[in-house]
Amino acid sequence: MQKIKYITILLILILINKSFAYDYSFKNKDYEINLDFVNGNIKSLKFIYFNGEQKNFGLIDYNKNNIDISISTNQISFDQFKKVFPKPQKNQKLNRKIIFNWDIAELLISENYSLKSNKLKFLYDKGFKSMTFFDSKKEFEFSIIPSDLNNKQIYLFSKNAGQFFYAQKITKNVIGGVLIGKGDFRKFDDYDLNVKVKDFSINKEGQFYDLIFTSRLLDIFSILQNSQDKFNYMEVPISKRGKKFTFDHALMLGGTVAFSFKGEANPSQKTANVNGTYGPLYLFEQNFKNIPFVSELFGKNVEESLLAADFKVKKNGNKTEFIFNPLSILTPGKTRNFFDIWE
Repeated sequence: MQKIKYITILLILILINKSFAYDYSFKNKDYEINLDFVNGNIKSLKFIYFNGEQKNFGLIDYNKNNIDISISTNQISFDQFKKVFPKPQKNQKLNRKIIFNWDIAELLISENYSLKSNKLKFLYDKGFKSMTFFDSKKEFEFSIIPSDLNNKQIYLFSKNAGQFFYAQKITKNVIGGVLIGKGDFRKFDDYDLNVKVKDFSINKEGQFYDLIFTSRLLDIFSILQNSQDKFNYMEVPISKRGKKFTFDHALMLGGTVAFSFKGEANPSQKTANVNGTYGPLYLFEQNFKNIPFVSELFGKNVEESLLAADFKVKKNGNKTEFIFNPLSILTPGKTRNFFDIWE
């Protein structure tokens, strides 16, 4: 990765219109760089970079109105990809448009999952304009595109939500599921995104599986089908401001159980705080919510459920603390004010 940093510095020199009076080339066992000039101005740069089994080939054409950058990589891990992923911001001094294309034959997500024949493209013109990323099988898609003159829209899709969460270091305990996300983008550390996941499972070896298993002891359908680890739906409204993510009124449904939670996380500091509640008779309550006497007894939703318990998760570094409040399980929802109970 040190060699990639060197190439990045060299590219910066080019992008700020640095000129030389002669052609230049350099080669060793790991990389090769060739610079071509016309009338003292840079015309193109070609580079080859080897990092173990990884091979990178690049070409930069320096034209009158735009700079075309094309890179081809045979394989790269997702962690490496994130480190070198370009995140352009405003640069009013740059008077040429940048068109960036990166072809990646294989993007390694985990030991058992990878994306094949990937294409990343972004457009930069005195500031970030648009970006698209997808693989040949459309297992994963991500785009940031203009929605009007001043705003941009985020679109996110994954056929394997569990692997997406794993790659982003959100959790290792979600298995499978289809993920769709839409939101509003202002810049890379300032956006809102609503994420929805359908038909996924929770890892039975996961840290919080015991809570889920216990909450579904009254879920006769999941017990008969031995599917207490399966969930139908999850929705998480996410906001990012700087390095901090916040989420409010998130919901997870499975069988007769519903979880609702809110909180915040700071991945760079490895900290997170989550407050939540779950109702083990959610589906029963939903089926009878229109009956006057029953609806008054059970409340309007899982946050007001008669049979609901509160929990709290706090992460600090590699230590995760879990608190469960069993005294709340039979407290009527109308007197509980769930979202403020831990504050």
